[in-house]
Amino acid sequence: MAISGGSTLVYTGLAVLMGVLPGIWLSNVPPTPGLKPLTPLEARGRDVYVSEGCFYCHTQQVRPLPGDKPFGRPSAPGDYAYQTTELLGSERNGPDLSNIGARQSSSIWQFIHLYQPRAVVPQSIMPAFPWLFSVVDKVPPAEKAVSLPPEFAPGGTVIPNEDGKALVAYLLSLKQPALAPTQPGAVPLSRSSGPLGFDASKGAALFANNCASCHGAEGKGVPGTFPPLAGDPVVNAANPTAHIGAVLHGLSGHVINGQKYEAPMPAFADQLSDQEIADIIDHERSSWGNRGALISAADVVAARANEPLQKQQTPPKQVSPIATPAPTFDPAEGAKLFAENCAACHGAEGKGVPGTFPPLAGDQVVNATDPAEHITTMMRGLGGKAINGQKYEVEMPPFADRLSDQQIADIINHERTSWGNHGPLVTLADITKLRAKK
Repeated sequence: MAISGGSTLVYTGLAVLMGVLPGIWLSNVPPTPGLKPLTPLEARGRDVYVSEGCFYCHTQQVRPLPGDKPFGRPSAPGDYAYQTTELLGSERNGPDLSNIGARQSSSIWQFIHLYQPRAVVPQSIMPAFPWLFSVVDKVPPAEKAVSLPPEFAPGGTVIPNEDGKALVAYLLSLKQPALAPTQPGAVPLSRSSGPLGFDASKGAALFANNCASCHGAEGKGVPGTFPPLAGDPVVNAANPTAHIGAVLHGLSGHVINGQKYEAPMPAFADQLSDQEIADIIDHERSSWGNRGALISAADVVAARANEPLQKQQTPPKQVSPIATPAPTFDPAEGAKLFAENCAACHGAEGKGVPGTFPPLAGDQVVNATDPAEHITTMMRGLGGKAINGQKYEVEMPPFADRLSDQQIADIINHERTSWGNHGPLVTLADITKLRAKK
């Protein structure tokens, strides 16, 4: 009895000390600021992720090691607050997925990759998941076809089934919120302020980690889905503004050499430092026969502040006499706020997504002399409105409770002075006055 009772007490004490108490402590760790709970669709996708065995080959734990840097910042305890049991994984036959929603935010790319991985990553060893899709003769209403390269396309049109949509929704939800500098694992981005040399090997590595999955290791892209970079006019242009802007803020629905590419390119402004972006761009401008002028980190700093874009997009002859820059309008802040809150739908160039999100470039409300409707739309949102004869069913969210009056004014003024728009600028008082109206 003494031996049995004593060993039982020892094991019980160890279990409480090493299992129960740490579990209680970890269960009280607050979510990482900015982390969002899974939606019902994303939760279903997580179940599909488990049932298909994705965690056999993919981890969701970024270690504080140099080799893990391409996958995101080191994982923090609060990152897993809304996902129990945690899908940490133990093998990394494929890349870590902790931040895949930010690294590869194109749903079109994700669908192609699931249907046939070799269509976008020729060297991939990942199995295909065709049972997450259906092949139909005609695309049903409200569905969108998966644009496959001709050599991988079946006899009909491919559309994702409900499990496929849920799985992609879950993958796109895997985004690491930025950590405050005082939080464990926080790695602040370095911002370069002067011209630094082009490190060819670093540029090649950064391109491979961030861009090659869509544009290909040889810059050839995927026909009809992801544009080639080899021989591209923007990559070879003497003025690098458009090239830097595309990498910083992303791109969507752009026509390149007569071909329209619907798959959105993700923005890298918050993922990479100025020097890293410069290295990637210089790699693209000096590879595959391209001969574009090289850039420096200082060029990226200027583009972040929207300086070249502002000069190019609002020449004096196009600016309305009324549109004298208001003292409270900070162009750099307006560009930053627009990129963080609006560009995902309306596009970095204000072109929107045809049939889904309306363009802001040339829009009557954005260029109207009276800014009341523009301000009201920003504060209270909009849905089901016909714009230029096209009805947009996707609702625009309200920003009245998310942004201050000054932030809303900066975004509106950015929209009114970009992409050829020349609407009169608004003031902080205009926003405050309309916010008070119910």
